[in-house]
Amino acid sequence: MLGSALLLIAVFTSNILISTGLPGFRLDLTEDKLYSLSDGVSPLLRELDEPVRLDFYFSKKSAENLPSFRTYGHRVQEFLEEMVQVSNGKLSLRILDPEPFSEAEDLARAAQLSRIQIDGAGRELTLGLVAVNSVDEQSVIPYLDPTQERFLEYEVMRSVISIGRLGRPTVGLVTSLDMAPSLDQQLMQMRPGWQILSQVEQLFDVVPIAETDTALPEDLDLLWIVHPRSISAELAVAIDTYVLQEKPVLLCLDPWCEADAQEGEAAFGMQGPQPTASQFDAFLSAWGLNWSRGYFVADRDLALQVQAMTDRGVEVMDFIAWWNARSENLNADDPITKGLTNLNLATTGAFSIEEDAPTRLIPVVRSSKNSQRMMTAQVGFQIDPGALIQNFESSGEHQIVAARFTGTVNSAYPPVKAEVSVDPALEELLDGSSDVPTGVANILVLGDVDFLSDSNWIREERLGSISLGYRTFADNGSFMLNAIETMAGDPVLASLRGRGEYTRPFVRVESIRQAAEGEYLSEQNRLEAEIQETERRLGQLQQAQTGSQTTLLISPEQEAEVNQLQDKIIAARKQLRLVQLNLRTDIEQLGTNLMLFNTIVWPLAVALLSGLIFLMRRKVS
Repeated sequence: MLGSALLLIAVFTSNILISTGLPGFRLDLTEDKLYSLSDGVSPLLRELDEPVRLDFYFSKKSAENLPSFRTYGHRVQEFLEEMVQVSNGKLSLRILDPEPFSEAEDLARAAQLSRIQIDGAGRELTLGLVAVNSVDEQSVIPYLDPTQERFLEYEVMRSVISIGRLGRPTVGLVTSLDMAPSLDQQLMQMRPGWQILSQVEQLFDVVPIAETDTALPEDLDLLWIVHPRSISAELAVAIDTYVLQEKPVLLCLDPWCEADAQEGEAAFGMQGPQPTASQFDAFLSAWGLNWSRGYFVADRDLALQVQAMTDRGVEVMDFIAWWNARSENLNADDPITKGLTNLNLATTGAFSIEEDAPTRLIPVVRSSKNSQRMMTAQVGFQIDPGALIQNFESSGEHQIVAARFTGTVNSAYPPVKAEVSVDPALEELLDGSSDVPTGVANILVLGDVDFLSDSNWIREERLGSISLGYRTFADNGSFMLNAIETMAGDPVLASLRGRGEYTRPFVRVESIRQAAEGEYLSEQNRLEAEIQETERRLGQLQQAQTGSQTTLLISPEQEAEVNQLQDKIIAARKQLRLVQLNLRTDIEQLGTNLMLFNTIVWPLAVALLSGLIFLMRRKVS
């Protein structure tokens, strides 16, 4: 006991001495180096075009009785101090406590930082950051959410670079979607734009390109094409020329784009606006890139859960048309997906090339092997999660839904076939010959567009009328920003996003739930089949006419058969309830076993091992 007390005192003394004598000393033993600056951050800060001041607003007194906020505020302050230390004078830091009626509070309100009510007495807490450059341009993070700590480094660096870097890459955006903020003519109020476009515009100069335009702007660093549907012939030739010059292209297609529902003839049993499919076939066929237009990738293992209306009311079920790509489905060697952990995808298409093609398709995101390509008609005709699961037949193969497409490709609009004037750059590729011009593709293809919509990855957090900023629940936005930064900007910034994961999924629990759900659906189908058989048998019963009325006559044998079928139905319903009970029991038992293992078995094992080592040393001595 004395030795334990002395050891405890030594630990506390060491912490005090290190924190006071070596404030910058840190030892990061976490698996993903969660508490260290990423490689490349120091050079990026030293290469800023102008100095940046960081104003960190933290209500220390308000956070005294809130351990999570107090600890996180201290963590953010240490992180910012470390950034300043490695910036070689390009960064400076001010720590401000916005106490009531202080100048710091006025500055915080002027910057529109979020204020969180922490009790009924009117006490407020502020935890935000303002980056200011030499000409007083500001980049504001209204609220540094402790639950979003894995994005802290990226969010701060993005704010610093957005105002500390003068020249920004230019991105040309071709899309049929209305992604920018616009005026709702019916409600006569502004409709917010897509958050992904807003975040891209913070780091890049985005040039909108209408599908009816006849040419591309000059000096584009990246061409971003999102759900093309009616590109003009002239613009198509310009895009073709751009691709053959090995310039980077980010291509987002969708076989069933719910974000672009259009009025049309009734199809797939649907009325009113219907999702549309991207139109880019001329390019894809010329490049030898196969795309599953009219088909989406269903994934049984990665399916997202939705609430579905059934005969028994609202139930939570797997919807295999929407699924979550996890870290094992992402290419860990690609800077676009390195460090990301999950992507939410909705009715996404798949890509492939022929085995002997002169091009390469390097997977970036792929499904699990327990997946299948299904017709989009099945989603439109019966948006029934249970029916989709019953029609599902696993292909046993991964489906590539996002990939880098490289290699030699042919022109989709060679001069001999083009019905419009030929781009001079395309004529140069011919070198005076009549052959089809070729070039080297530098394209990132993605089979989903809906994953960019806000509902699939981000939501605004509000406290009454106060906006606390946006909270991400998937890495969709990070994926797209990484892709643009890697292809047109600074790949170092892309590598900062998603510095490891703070939570670990219960894979065993999920597999138990899926197995039980599959058994439940089978029992449900058997029950429905028995009910239908009962109705069919009742329809075959003898009927006799008595005057003007129809009387149903049932023989004793038929009555016994009906009773037997009703007993089967009751038994089936009881079995369904038993399956649900077993599902809950299995999961609860697994949780209990984990708790016992972590709280009893492991400590006893460590104690036993320590005792054996002690006895062995004592015996040797």
